[in-house]
Amino acid sequence: MIVLPEYTDGCLRLYKIKNDTSQDYPEEYLEDTGMDIWFREISVFDKVKYEFDQGGKEVTMKIRIPQYKGVDSKCVCLIDGNQHLVYNAAHVKDKYGFPETEITLIRPERKISIHEKERTK
Repeated sequence: MIVLPEYTDGCLRLYKIKNDTSQDYPEEYLEDTGMDIWFREISVFDKVKYEFDQGGKEVTMKIRIPQYKGVDSKCVCLIDGNQHLVYNAAHVKDKYGFPETEITLIRPERKISIHEKERTK
């Protein structure tokens, strides 16, 4: 029997990392994509945590969402008010053949300011 994937562990807000080059020193900021995406949290194995710790990175979560190819390492997910940097996004199929995107999230080195898109009327 085929089972549809469920994404009931939470909802994230997706942001893209952009660079403001209008000043002498380029500054990174987050641009709101306007997308809220439901996700399912998956296990992070001790070996993966250990390997990331050795590289100075802290894995905060691994999640799966319905497939969306617009997620990459220049994205930040806002979950429960906390920023999580996308380290890796892999496009996979679950055991029933449904396309999903598996995302590894890490703690960002610093918090990046959010710039809202200007609304057009």
